[in-house]
Amino acid sequence: MYSDRALVIGAGFAGLLAARALSESYGDVVLVERDRLTPDTGHRPGVPQAHHPHVLLARGAEVLDELFPRFRADLEDAGAVRADVGSDHLVRFPSGWAPRDHLGLSVLSATRVTIEQVVRKRVLKLPNVSLVDGVTVQGLLTDRGLVTGVHGTRDGRPFTDYADLVVDASGQAGKLVSWLAEHGVHCPAPLIVTGHAACASRLYHVTSDLGLDWRTAREFTRAPSPRRGAAVSEVDGYRWFVTLVGTDGDTTPADEDGFAEHAAALECHDIAEIVKTAVPASPVHRSGALRSRWNRFHQVPRWPRGLLAVGDSVISLNPVHGHGMTLAALHAADLRHLLQSHDLAKEPLVFQRAVARSARLPWSAVTTADRAWSNRKTTTRTRARRWYAQRLADAVPGNARVYRAYVRVAQLADHPSALLAPRVLWHVLSGSRPRATAR
Repeated sequence: MYSDRALVIGAGFAGLLAARALSESYGDVVLVERDRLTPDTGHRPGVPQAHHPHVLLARGAEVLDELFPRFRADLEDAGAVRADVGSDHLVRFPSGWAPRDHLGLSVLSATRVTIEQVVRKRVLKLPNVSLVDGVTVQGLLTDRGLVTGVHGTRDGRPFTDYADLVVDASGQAGKLVSWLAEHGVHCPAPLIVTGHAACASRLYHVTSDLGLDWRTAREFTRAPSPRRGAAVSEVDGYRWFVTLVGTDGDTTPADEDGFAEHAAALECHDIAEIVKTAVPASPVHRSGALRSRWNRFHQVPRWPRGLLAVGDSVISLNPVHGHGMTLAALHAADLRHLLQSHDLAKEPLVFQRAVARSARLPWSAVTTADRAWSNRKTTTRTRARRWYAQRLADAVPGNARVYRAYVRVAQLADHPSALLAPRVLWHVLSGSRPRATAR
């Protein structure tokens, strides 16, 4: 049954998915976006992180196929590259190379720009979804604890719009916390975990056959060493996205010589060969001070009716770990499901608590790894998780069973309890050294 009107602040990835979920329950869904958009808009100011790779994990791709039938086919038509997470991925752990067995779990590699273009075109074709761009939202309109709309400017003129439900998808740079404070609603301090990492990315055109037997390569860092890593994927057809990662003060370079030197120091020599021989298709883009932040909106007792928050507005994870887009997809899945049985305009905390539940496992995985680089004292539980994660990683090389379990959990296809299954647990706890594994 349709309600009347929903308004989404932000037409980025999370906002577009939220609009798709809302379109089944609201007669009119309006996306309000600061940047000027067309169906083919590429890089834009509101998404500076698009210059770095974005990963849509297996679970995230499943959700998008549920929201948009044949989504993965559309993405492949736009140039995305399909790869099996086992046989097509070359992965280096600190203790050695992961097995290259076929796992039957595939992911698609594409740039953030391509992914967002495919989603935007699908959303804006919906008959009850519209876009108003060029709007700078400056605050919420409220009436006795009920959010009734937003106000701001468009083309230098005042802008006001009203809705039965407002969804904030304005991302990491959003100002929802301060907007709420203006109306007497105070949120707990966010949880912030420093990533102790920096990354530098560059796109390359591949003009000749490099003879590579993989489509994605990754080399992991781990405290206290190695401090240098990388992630490389074939994207959008005949292009490679190369990202170099430095941790614990090992700064990733933004200059030509430094980029090549960092790549040459990696165990995966194919990466240095790409950097040396391929044709650059972009400048080097560097990001530092990476971190994870969680606004605990689910704990706000006076959370106003008529307001929801999704995506990075709620929780943003250190992008080195690649969970952000999948987490936004899970938020959209929660929104779609809960709208079938709840009037979320009247019960917004039902949704915010669901968002918190979806976030707990990815948050734990990412922050456990990042806290290992810190000298600050951690809880016994965190130390136990870190110890087991390190033992698990050491058991991966040469052990296809352990790696299969690891990959399925890393792709959010299985619950982390799968890593405690008896056969996996035995390999991890036995401490036996893996056999040598060829890359």
